[in-house]
Amino acid sequence: MKKKAFWVWLVFTVLWIAVIFWHSSRVAADSRAESLGLLYYVQKILPWMTNNILRKCGHFGEFSVLGFLLTGLLHQFKRFNLFRPVGCGLFIALCDETIQLFIPGRGGEVRDVWIDLGGVVFGTLILCLYYRLRKKK
Repeated sequence: MKKKAFWVWLVFTVLWIAVIFWHSSRVAADSRAESLGLLYYVQKILPWMTNNILRKCGHFGEFSVLGFLLTGLLHQFKRFNLFRPVGCGLFIALCDETIQLFIPGRGGEVRDVWIDLGGVVFGTLILCLYYRLRKKK
């Protein structure tokens, strides 16, 4: 294991988890205002976009980055397998939705856990594909 690489991956992963949990801890009015502000600009490019679709894409995107970071972090260990970053990502998705149960106006949804898990798997596969292609060269 390369210690410097490990610490870089760890710092970025922890910071990203903090960003995810920070988004989850925002009250409904603030979260809605943020997504509606973004929706205004997105609809200039994609006029069919709705706030609900944008929010679900946000879930997928946040957790794709998380899957990428978890894969980079856990790939530093000798016995890497795909289930480790995906399992960690699932645990974080469950924690994320649980946090929302305690925030005024918010609620945890099983559907969002599935979207988050899809994002983790996507991010994990992207970095694994990169590692595989790099190894072949």
